[in-house]
Amino acid sequence: MAEPARRIPLVPEDDPFRYGFRERMVRRPDGSSDYVQIPLTLDDLLNPQIDDHVTQSGQHFALVKDLFERLERRYASRDDVVVCADRKLLWRIAGLPDPGPDIMVIRGVRDKARIEKNESFDADREGARPCFIAEIVSLSHPELWDMDHNTKRKVYERAGVPEYLIVDPFSAERRLPLVLTGYRLGPRRRYRRIPPDSQERLLFETVGLLIGPAPDGQNLEMTDAVTGEKLLPAREEAARLREELERLGRG
Repeated sequence: MAEPARRIPLVPEDDPFRYGFRERMVRRPDGSSDYVQIPLTLDDLLNPQIDDHVTQSGQHFALVKDLFERLERRYASRDDVVVCADRKLLWRIAGLPDPGPDIMVIRGVRDKARIEKNESFDADREGARPCFIAEIVSLSHPELWDMDHNTKRKVYERAGVPEYLIVDPFSAERRLPLVLTGYRLGPRRRYRRIPPDSQERLLFETVGLLIGPAPDGQNLEMTDAVTGEKLLPAREEAARLREELERLGRG
């Protein structure tokens, strides 16, 4: 379980739009029409619609973007693997919510280019399901922490997602470092916690990566589990490529 300090609300509980909103067209008594904003509920976050506007902090967005860019770069040459961010996921499983994971990696796809253009991923139609899902926890409300750590964990377990990563972001206000929690399907298709290694990294076999906190305690460090090569953030990777080109030019 997470520390109690992580569960202190940062956004006023009386804010009806604290989770975000969706727009709907309404007809006024005079016959005119206009769009109105309808506040999202917790149920909406678990089963979102494609056009929902979900509230995200800059920190949350940055972590999702960073994780997406590194995984997308890793699988850029693979036509059978697609990486999605904030994509509506349709299970077509009776009684199971259709979430919109922060990150998912899907193997065995038949038309990567078409899938990347879609606003949703229909697992039943595509004949493939995510092998890896990651959620970045929002620290704004305790119920959002509970959704990622408990509610969504049960959904992904029931759907048979092989591995699930939860990232609790760094909090300067609460003086807490970034924390990772990982699950892997075990016997009887039940999740088991992935134990960290001596460097607090978790091994995710589906993507072949060791993922752990970076030395600064605020960001992610990702390492190829076989080669030991680091998957660098986009800015660091661009700097590395520039240095490599300069070295080749001098040679």
